[in-house]
Amino acid sequence: MLTGLLMGAGASYELGMPLVWDLTAQLRQWLTPEKLWQLNVSWRSRGGGYPDRIIADFVPLLVRPDLHYESLLGHLETQYRRASHLRQHYHSLYQWLVDIVYHILYLRHIRGEPVILAAMRFFDGLAGLAEQSKPLWVFSLNHDVLIECIAVRHGIHVCSGFQDGIIELPRRDRAGTEVGRLRAEVMTGSRFEKTGLLFLRRGSPGINLLKIHGSLDVFAFKDGKDLLKLLPMDSSVEGVIASLRAANEELLYVDSARPNEPVKVTNEIAYADDSGEMQFLRRSLLAGMFKFDRSASQVLPIRLLDSFRTNVNHVTHLACVGYGFGDIHINQILRGWLEFTAQRRLEIVAPGAKDIPQCLLHLAPQVMLTSSTTTDYLAQFAATPLSEEERIAKDSWNLLREAQRKDKGYA
Repeated sequence: MLTGLLMGAGASYELGMPLVWDLTAQLRQWLTPEKLWQLNVSWRSRGGGYPDRIIADFVPLLVRPDLHYESLLGHLETQYRRASHLRQHYHSLYQWLVDIVYHILYLRHIRGEPVILAAMRFFDGLAGLAEQSKPLWVFSLNHDVLIECIAVRHGIHVCSGFQDGIIELPRRDRAGTEVGRLRAEVMTGSRFEKTGLLFLRRGSPGINLLKIHGSLDVFAFKDGKDLLKLLPMDSSVEGVIASLRAANEELLYVDSARPNEPVKVTNEIAYADDSGEMQFLRRSLLAGMFKFDRSASQVLPIRLLDSFRTNVNHVTHLACVGYGFGDIHINQILRGWLEFTAQRRLEIVAPGAKDIPQCLLHLAPQVMLTSSTTTDYLAQFAATPLSEEERIAKDSWNLLREAQRKDKGYA
């Protein structure tokens, strides 16, 4: 039985990444109604900003405790889809909010690097599972780069299907002087349309990683036609995070008219190529309520979802780790995958897991429930069990985070 993983937000929680309500709370802490109004006044003084009607419509939702950040984004998407002379303003506000979500997650990596490094040992079981299932298929709904961190720690090759070569981008300081290079692997739009993503074949060692909802390290370029994925600065966990930092802080375009103010573009990175010409990297995060909706606008190709639909057939046992079954487009594929043959098994892994999702009840004999954290689940595959001291450290960290979440009211 070939095992694969479907990773939801809970899978990265023990490495310091936020759950949906954690991220929402952090967003609200920074973006208060008063701050949004003040920002809009500032934007309008410089010729930008939004009509008061847009802000007045959004602010009551921003403070509603029953709406998380994806619902907030979904409202802006809905308003954009409706016929109105204000629809483009809603789309612009949506893009700005997604940009904030990106930076919240980005800073979790940069500021939380010591936590990530300390917690790596607790995820060693992933390497053991990759040894058993060659290649190990990992389908991630997360935007983080933690699978890459775990893999590089163990010297495991990660294939994301980007096999159209490697490019180098010039890193620059704030004066515009080149200070180094940033490598990235590429998938051209023309190749993707012909062949789709190109993964490791059955029996090959490594991890096939498909990030369905985009990632901090994946960007569209060349007018959005091609995709690139950052490569680590070196073969270390720190090198994975360093490439993220380089992309966001050292890919710059410095306008001679404003020498100390690199150009900023909402939800994109503006940078100077080797010729000094301005180019753009579009961030790839999919967030909101219209992921892979053909009537919606998104950076990632719609066909990327077909890659999940096709490649999930390579596994017979799929462990859904930390996934809350809130994405209809994912649930439909899981249902079809299970319905195809009685030989397939879906394992739902989450602390306190006790209920089969409504959409899978008719497939109950094929669904297993495992009440476990991600690290405890992966521990069964680890070559070296955690020591007593390591277990205490892991459990103490988890208890501390849960206590903090309860204190803040979203646990």
